[in-house]
Amino acid sequence: MARHAAGLVNAAAVAQPDLVLGLPTGRTAIPFYDDLARRHCAGELDLADAWAINVDELVLPEDHPSSFRTFMERHGWRRIGLDRSRCEIPRAHCETTAQLQAECRRYDAVVEKAGGLDLVVLGVGTDGHVAYNLPGIQQLETHPVELPDALAEQLDVPPLWRPPRAITLGFGALRGARQVLLMASGVAKATAVRALVEGPVDPQWPCTLLRTHPHFTVLVDRDAATQLAQ
Repeated sequence: MARHAAGLVNAAAVAQPDLVLGLPTGRTAIPFYDDLARRHCAGELDLADAWAINVDELVLPEDHPSSFRTFMERHGWRRIGLDRSRCEIPRAHCETTAQLQAECRRYDAVVEKAGGLDLVVLGVGTDGHVAYNLPGIQQLETHPVELPDALAEQLDVPPLWRPPRAITLGFGALRGARQVLLMASGVAKATAVRALVEGPVDPQWPCTLLRTHPHFTVLVDRDAATQLAQ
């Protein structure tokens, strides 16, 4: 799955060297970045002229070990051949609601200035969330969100920063991308994959809101596909 996803990014970069990538974090993304790094080291992938816009970030100090910025410094960005000056992620270390809202508006302007996303790569949560658009939320613009307490342990958010919060791109940017690639791995994602592939379009399963996108690719491993009828 990761190799196939990396291959699609590689093909997109060959066709459009200055493409604008929307990038994810999370466990599913690690082997994806590993394969991109392998291709870059082998001279098979050139992202030097590409732009990268991460789809979300936790409200934490930028250098915190659990921040998505730290994740991208470790697994993505320079490692896959991107120019760090052409990589954007929300500046989410905000202390007030007003600061969070101002950063959301700034980030919307970043996406608009880039001309939108050419290819956005997404994971999916066990509850069907994409980026951090949670069940029942259909906001178009970038917005702050308070995450469920259950995610605090999963994300290793320290008690000082709980309940965990995040800034996320909304469905305007995600559905406005020219191509959408969604990856799901592991049996824990099987219910969300079934909802995405076989269920109705339902805001309670946010991933289903992408189904009508004209260029939507879903890649799953065998475990994530266990609940599918076919």
